Amino acid sequence: MKDVFKYTFLTIADIKKFLFVIILFSILSIIQAFPVISIISFIFEKLIYLSIGVLLIYILKTTNNDKEYFATLEKQPFSTFLLHFIPSASGILLGIFIILTVLGAFFIMILKFTNSIFILANPHDFLLALSQTIYITKILLGFYFVYLFFYSYIFLGKLGEALSKETFKESFLSLLSSFVDFKFWINTFNLKYAGIYLIWGLSVGIIYTILSFAYLFYIFPLILTEPNIQLLIIPLLVGISTVITYFTFFSAYFAYKTAKD
Repeated sequence: MKDVFKYTFLTIADIKKFLFVIILFSILSIIQAFPVISIISFIFEKLIYLSIGVLLIYILKTTNNDKEYFATLEKQPFSTFLLHFIPSASGILLGIFIILTVLGAFFIMILKFTNSIFILANPHDFLLALSQTIYITKILLGFYFVYLFFYSYIFLGKLGEALSKETFKESFLSLLSSFVDFKFWINTFNLKYAGIYLIWGLSVGIIYTILSFAYLFYIFPLILTEPNIQLLIIPLLVGISTVITYFTFFSAYFAYKTAKD
């Protein structure tokens, strides 16, 4: 797990690229406020993040130690850093979209099968509406959420495998195989993989929980009274999310390595 933290902080230590990413994604975040181009901006943002992730893992695989990694990272021009692995990033993004569609379809099927689709009428009262459903709905949704937790465990390593591929097809198939790669499933049940998943899950969960409460009780009220403060808050939030994203990339790759080895 120490390698995950080491390479995450080494990547951030290339301060020029880190600040460039913050500025670029802050602009994309602002653009997402405009309805017509918000979807394009959102997709482009995810593609660039994933392209960076594939490049980081590529450099990690082709260097012998952390010093070589950082030296190679520093030499990368901004265009290569952002866009070189867009094909691989596209494969990963399409794979994630299909996986989310399949999982969402199963969720809807459960609700329709048990005549409980009404719980989606008001997402804010989801838990209250769920308590009013029949017993079979609670059982099926319980199994569904247990499976989601298990799938997130498998998915972390499969994301690492996809990030280690250099073509659209390989990255795409790596993610989709997460549904049927039973050998990989078995190989993930080792202490190193479980430790990486646990620390990654707790770290990301705690950070996003703190950010959610901070946004709800402090940042959002502040924006209402001082709209211009967004020019400071957006880069700060983008910087935090970028660190978490880098941390996720390296967690996924090193988790994948424990299952592969």
